[in-house]
Amino acid sequence: MPCFGRLCASLVSSAILLAVAGGLAAAAKPLRIVLSSPLVDVGSGPDGCTPAISGFGGPPVWQVQLERLLLDGKALVEMSREAKPNRLPLCIADRPVAANVEAEVSFVAHDGRVARAVGIVLRFADPQDYYIVEADLLRGRVRLLRILNGEYREIAGRAAALAMDKSQTLGVRVVGASFTVSLNGEVLLEARDSAMKGPGRVGVSSRADSFTSIGDLFITVLD
Repeated sequence: MPCFGRLCASLVSSAILLAVAGGLAAAAKPLRIVLSSPLVDVGSGPDGCTPAISGFGGPPVWQVQLERLLLDGKALVEMSREAKPNRLPLCIADRPVAANVEAEVSFVAHDGRVARAVGIVLRFADPQDYYIVEADLLRGRVRLLRILNGEYREIAGRAAALAMDKSQTLGVRVVGASFTVSLNGEVLLEARDSAMKGPGRVGVSSRADSFTSIGDLFITVLD
């Protein structure tokens, strides 16, 4: 059906707006990184991320383990559990590579003498340069750390209601220099840091001798 004048222009504008909105909605769809597929055997390595080590100690040993409190009944667990406080086993997803993201992971903390921790790694360039949002149940704190040239610095931290042997969700949103950290869907702290603004990969972390079950990683690119 033909259109004329302002009516035609209005229809074209509406179509463009709908197309743009649809494209933005599609771009904002979370990417689910399956770290511990329910199809693989217990004791298998991760199938959605690449192990790395930051700090001291030997290489990490990430394995798929049973976890009845998480989706699909499986979880990723760091099994070497070396009791070195500054040892951070990492598992880094190959994609996406982005500066601005929302990331979320569910976890169940079971044990740990030196630490009972889980973290989300952001803007990962290498094991010496990245951000991490970490929940440590032994200390009852959630904090934002910056690792730059291998040096650790706490940007912000806050006491949090963290529970053992219970499924909880850690989340973070980073845009530019602004970080918003959430626990179980509620904003816990906000902070700013501009030391590393470039794109990087996203992943998960443990600490020292933590025995923590980590579920799938959900990432939304905001670039």
